[in-house]
Amino acid sequence: MPSDLTPISDPRRVALMAMRDVIGIPGLGLFFSMVGFAAIAREAGFGLAEALATSALVWGMPGQVAMVSLYLAGASVAVIVMAVALANMRMMLMVVSTVDLIGFRRFGTGLIKQLISVHFLAITTWIQLAVVRGRVADQAMFAYFLGFALPLYVIGLLGTLLGFYLIDIVPIWLLKTIVFTTPLYILMMVAKIRSLLFRQAGLVGGVLAPILYPVLGEWAILVAGIVGGSLVMLPRFVAARKARQRRRAKRVRP
Repeated sequence: MPSDLTPISDPRRVALMAMRDVIGIPGLGLFFSMVGFAAIAREAGFGLAEALATSALVWGMPGQVAMVSLYLAGASVAVIVMAVALANMRMMLMVVSTVDLIGFRRFGTGLIKQLISVHFLAITTWIQLAVVRGRVADQAMFAYFLGFALPLYVIGLLGTLLGFYLIDIVPIWLLKTIVFTTPLYILMMVAKIRSLLFRQAGLVGGVLAPILYPVLGEWAILVAGIVGGSLVMLPRFVAARKARQRRRAKRVRP
C-alpha cells in the first residue's frame, strides 16, 4: 500500500482532488474578482454578453480591465486589441513553465490540444500546480490541470454573471474593491509553496514593486518580477557555473 508521501498517479483520483482544491479559497478568490470586474464592465457600458465574452476570451484580469478602460475612453479596436495582448503577455512565461510542468512534450500532446488547454490557464492555476508538485505524479499533472482549471473557468464566468446584476443592490465601490481578492490569494499561495526559491522570488518582487512604482508606474510590477527572479536565481546560476568548471577541470587533469 503506497504511503502518504507517494505521488498520486491515478488520473481520476487526481482530477477529483483538483476539483476539491478549487472549491475553496482559490475558487472564491477568483469568483469575487470576476464579480468586481463585471461591475466595472457594466459601469463602462458593457452588456451582459460583452462582459461574459470578455471574461471567457481574454481570461486575464489585467487584460480585461485594460479592455474595459480603453473602451470607456473611446479607443479604437486596434488599440484595444494591442493593449489587451500586451497586458496578457505576462502569461507567456507561465504558459511555457506550465507546458513543461504538465508534460505536454514528454507525453507527445498535439499542438492544437496544447493551445486549447493553455487558454484556461490562470495565475491561480499556475500557483496551485506549483503547490501540488510532488504530491501528484508527473504523468497525472495534466489530469490535475484539467480538474482545477476547467471548474475555475466556470466559476469565473459565474462570478461575471452575478457581478453584472449585483451592481443594482451593492455599492459600486465595494464591488470594485473585491477585484483585489485574487492578488491577495496569490500572495498567500506564494508563501505556501514548498520551494524556497519561489518564496524568495515572490518576496523580493513584492518589496521592489512599491519602491519602483513612483518611478516606473504600471511597469513596476513587470520590472520587479524580472529583477526579483533574476536576483534570486543569480547565486544559483553562478554556483552551477562554477560546479561545471570544476568538473571540466577534473576531466582535463592527467
